[in-house]
Amino acid sequence: VDCSQIGKSEFRYHQVGSCTVRAYLTRSGSLNAGNQMFDFESAPISFTLMNEPDYDELIARAIRNNEAQHRPGFRQSLIEWANLQRKRPDGDILKRLEIAEPSRRNNTAVQRDLLLLVGVRTAVVSHFSFRQAIRETWASKSALPEGVKVIFLGCRPFATALEDEVDKLTEEAKLRAIWEAIELEKRVYRDLMTDELDCEDSYFRLADKTKQFLHFAAPRYPTAKFVMVADDDLYLRLDKISARLQHQSKRYYAGHVRAIEDATKQRPIRDPESRNVLSRGQYSLNELPPYALGANFFLSMDCVEFVAKNSGRLRDLGGMDDISVALWMLIMQVHPKPFNGLKYLNSGTCRDDLASLSDLTESAIRVIHANIQQQRRFCHDFQRNVWLRQDIGAPAEGQPRLLSFDRENVYFDFTIPTPTESWAGQLMITVSTKTRAGVKVSFFPANETFHHTFLRKVCVQVQLNFPSAITTCAGIRNRIRTQLLELYVKLAANTSVDPLQLKQWKVAFEQT
Repeated sequence: VDCSQIGKSEFRYHQVGSCTVRAYLTRSGSLNAGNQMFDFESAPISFTLMNEPDYDELIARAIRNNEAQHRPGFRQSLIEWANLQRKRPDGDILKRLEIAEPSRRNNTAVQRDLLLLVGVRTAVVSHFSFRQAIRETWASKSALPEGVKVIFLGCRPFATALEDEVDKLTEEAKLRAIWEAIELEKRVYRDLMTDELDCEDSYFRLADKTKQFLHFAAPRYPTAKFVMVADDDLYLRLDKISARLQHQSKRYYAGHVRAIEDATKQRPIRDPESRNVLSRGQYSLNELPPYALGANFFLSMDCVEFVAKNSGRLRDLGGMDDISVALWMLIMQVHPKPFNGLKYLNSGTCRDDLASLSDLTESAIRVIHANIQQQRRFCHDFQRNVWLRQDIGAPAEGQPRLLSFDRENVYFDFTIPTPTESWAGQLMITVSTKTRAGVKVSFFPANETFHHTFLRKVCVQVQLNFPSAITTCAGIRNRIRTQLLELYVKLAANTSVDPLQLKQWKVAFEQT
């Protein structure tokens, strides 16, 4: 290996195999043939040189070994997850749907004691596996510190339609299935914002997404002291972050500020081929103000309220949300402060003392969480090319289509056997919409109560199979009761039905 002077470093490797390297430092001009003394001599470092195919296989094998540690299906797509839940619903999913309408009092209690609201920007259709990784790791109930709430920011969702798709009905059915899968995710987890934010789910509208989130957060979570905006490919140590925010106050804007931490001036990118281009029409100055990088930054609630109040008048820079926020804060004369410990794997490495590491795969998020749970180092088993996301900035293929469909009404059809002496109140309800086939739910009085068990079961099945329908659990209960009363009146008018048997039938549905 030959090494030139600092600033002109060049390494030349001569052969594949095991190597050892040692660094020697000496003052310029002090080393000659008769002088073998050095001012510094490093410890030897061993490494292996590999050809490209062998290296690629090594990394692929390491990725497979990492992924083998996780639960099956951890990289499921949104559609795969939704289809599986309809066929074999997970027990936890059913429990979540049973409590899908929490009381307002409970929601208010959570918001009143909020220290930090974390808004995680996510691509609604394509990044379901990242949201699941976050829900099951640093944002899980067991890991989330008290006073911290995490929600996902999606905007109005888009999906890509293939240009060679000739069957428009098939295309519409696929797009509707994606939309209904999104609706199911929203019903199950209640943490994904789509139409609640008045924005489009696109990288080139990222600044508008951030603005709309702040506009949403200010009135919805008015007692939160701080708001954090983050990407969905990172691991957050919210325990460390919360502890540090306890000592901050108003007029607070912080994150990874390169202009301060690296003592470098940032200049706008003028290259039209770059997705981060800023034209002179957008930004005419030759130097950017100091700003906190967009992958994660913090604002105190007074700063959030300023953006929310003036959202209609504040201009943004398209996909440059971090620079946009800095310009908005300059109006308040609030300047960014460094928040140490926020790093990016795409331009750096892992450190054990980090509060955040970005540019991760779903697997890496889970590996880091396992490290923390098992009291290992944050960076235990770190391999850069195994943990680093490879598709950062990759454009989506196909033609984007806004996912917007009409919500449908739910219909209930009742099937009961002809009342006889042996009839014990059995009932079957078929639930359907105009575009979806019916789902049958049976009632067996010997095993369950009608009001407390069966109606709840119907509600769960409606949410699971028709998540985009216009309905609530309370509405379902009222409609079924009304239709059953109408059916009872109809049967009562039938003189061929034994009144005693009819009374027995009615009692079965009035029990609690």
